[in-house]
Amino acid sequence: MEERIEPSTYDVIVLGTGLPESVLAASIAACGKSVLHLDCTGFYGAHWTSLSFPQISSFASSSNGHLPCPEYFPHHQILSPRMPSAPDDSVDSDGNSGFQQLAGPKLAFCAGPLIDSLLRLQAEHHVKFTAVESSYIWRDHVLAAVPASRAEIFQDRSLSLPDKRFLMRFFKLVTDYAESPNGTVAELSTSDLERPFVEILQRQNLPPYIRDIILYAIALADQDQDQEQASDARRVLRAKEGFATLALYLASGSRFPTAPGPFLYPMYGQGDLTQAFCRCAAVCGALQILRMQVSGFLIDKETKDYKGIETASGQHLYSGKLITGPSFCLRSVSSTSTEDRDNGEETAHHSFSESTSTTTDSANKVARCICITDQSLQPGVSTLLVIFPPRCLHIRTALVVRALQLGSRSEICPDGKYVVQLSTVCSNSTAGDEALQAAVDALFHSESGESQVTDTNSKPKLLWSLCYVQTMTTPWANWGDVGMCCMPDGTLDYRTMMAQTETVFHELFPEQEFLPRVVVAANNVEDGEADDVDGVNSV
Repeated sequence: MEERIEPSTYDVIVLGTGLPESVLAASIAACGKSVLHLDCTGFYGAHWTSLSFPQISSFASSSNGHLPCPEYFPHHQILSPRMPSAPDDSVDSDGNSGFQQLAGPKLAFCAGPLIDSLLRLQAEHHVKFTAVESSYIWRDHVLAAVPASRAEIFQDRSLSLPDKRFLMRFFKLVTDYAESPNGTVAELSTSDLERPFVEILQRQNLPPYIRDIILYAIALADQDQDQEQASDARRVLRAKEGFATLALYLASGSRFPTAPGPFLYPMYGQGDLTQAFCRCAAVCGALQILRMQVSGFLIDKETKDYKGIETASGQHLYSGKLITGPSFCLRSVSSTSTEDRDNGEETAHHSFSESTSTTTDSANKVARCICITDQSLQPGVSTLLVIFPPRCLHIRTALVVRALQLGSRSEICPDGKYVVQLSTVCSNSTAGDEALQAAVDALFHSESGESQVTDTNSKPKLLWSLCYVQTMTTPWANWGDVGMCCMPDGTLDYRTMMAQTETVFHELFPEQEFLPRVVVAANNVEDGEADDVDGVNSV
């Protein structure tokens, strides 16, 4: 029989240990609120978790594409896994070494909100990062370097002198915009900032190749920005957003002396990020329990307002607020509730259907692929990012594909092996799968795959791969004192997740500061915990 949880009343109950839930638990606990943080699985991370190689192999071989704990994850999250061939001993040469991401690739800007939040919460004792050494864009069947600073523009021998002048002039415009007090400069009016970013680039007379670098490798546009091709206005990057990302890119490139570029990747994968925030919450007094099943929500019989939760053992736990991960939803109270007449409560059991908790955007899917090879895509570089802009692959797809290579330095694979995570935002599974396959064929040599070049000996050999498609869902609008977190999306960095998480926080706590700065005493850190991990400035 499960032990009873004491106390039974809290300011907030958080269900799920995904990254948004963990950030909220840490922020709310730092505000001095009492927090009960539960997860029905035996591991941290939920949709953001890091899986070992045996676990991800189990995921690939399952008939429904579920994660190791299928009762937690809704059916619509993972669709159409492409079954990989059985890996040989060379892939898993170090036993169970390595952790793979099901929500990758994801990177953090050095000067972005995720790193800022870790520093504000004094979480540098709990997580370690490795820097992305180089970024590349696919051009004419080869990898071309993407400059991370004005100094790199001068040093890049692949850029012609006119291209360098174009980039230097535009980077100067970005710097002026970032340093201006009201976000405007003489060359840009307020109305210009609301126009499509691609129009501003065209007005600057930038060559198409340079425009691709800025749009897709620096501003990180997820969709094709061609005015004639972009039928959905939501996918057009505004100039204001583009300039903000470019300014963040330049600021990130110079924030940490030991980071050669603007991006960081968490050691051991995103699972360690969630644990870092959970530790911050625990230091601030949050109570965290794994393997705790929740059977229902407690609803006030008269007002139908949220009052608490019921665990699988039947215990009732109460809180003023509730935060859930994207797997939880509430069925109709009248059809599934049970009454507690003494307390005037009804228990509404949660389910995993998407009908009431989320809405599915039929035009927004993310196709992902995990590849394993024994050779770097770029000699001498362990961690790198590759951007495939629209129509650069042999199938002339209009999709943007990203590929992140991670070596043993990131602690997600053994020595001598490399993991390459690919993703693309698409409107249907077929288009996404075709775009990923074209990118894989461009990067790797496979016995069964096609090749764009005749000299396949110069390309790394594809040892193993797994492709799958996720349907993006939008969380329900907050129901009273209940907030719902987002699932991993198709963006490359964490800004969208952090913004959505802050919105949930302020809807529930409008008077509180999101992620208040905390001071943690040295003796609050568990013995040995700070000794084997480095801070975010020690990449």
